[in-house]
Amino acid sequence: MKASLLLTVLLSGVLLASHAQARQLYRFTVDGAVVLKDHVPAEYSHLGYQVLNSQGMVVRTVEPAPTKEELEQRRAAEAAAKARKEAIAEQRRQDLDLLRLYASPADVERARQRKADEIDSYIQLQRRRIVDLEQKLGQAQNAAANFERRGQEVPADLRLEVVQLQNGIRDSENNIRQRQQEMQAMTRDMADQYERVRILRVYAPGTLDEDVDLDHVDRTLAGRENP
Repeated sequence: MKASLLLTVLLSGVLLASHAQARQLYRFTVDGAVVLKDHVPAEYSHLGYQVLNSQGMVVRTVEPAPTKEELEQRRAAEAAAKARKEAIAEQRRQDLDLLRLYASPADVERARQRKADEIDSYIQLQRRRIVDLEQKLGQAQNAAANFERRGQEVPADLRLEVVQLQNGIRDSENNIRQRQQEMQAMTRDMADQYERVRILRVYAPGTLDEDVDLDHVDRTLAGRENP
């Protein structure tokens, strides 16, 4: 008796559930017209739809499948977000390395001046060397000219000396040009580092240049220096 009653209850539940499910409707739009059916045809499922219960209330909404353009935009946005995240991580690494070298913009300027003095000292040394080599070259060329005026062949060791002196002058001139280029590159790099250290006194390490307001940096630092 109890088993029969339990079976009757279960069957009633199944019938009620089947009845409720049968009354479940799907609402979707095709070419601007709203359609209400007991199922969504496969060819329209990508349009999105709403599931309504027996009282006509929306119980679930399925969004339309994204278009090709939307998928491309989504992929582009995801790629941009990933690239930005990687850029922030790399910028943070560089910033922390920079702050380990310089605690303030003044530290950057002192380092720049020290490097500039070293390069300038080397350039001055090369210029003095050129003056000395030019004097020796003049003497060697005069000696060679004397041999030629007397109709004599210029000795091989004298010809070699002239060539070596000319090469030495040329090497020193090249060294000066290289150090001048190094000075220009160093000045640019140190200027960039000076500005970045200024920024890091206001913004957190890893802040991208595109997110920095330089006017805000200037105002903030000016306020600190002139309370």
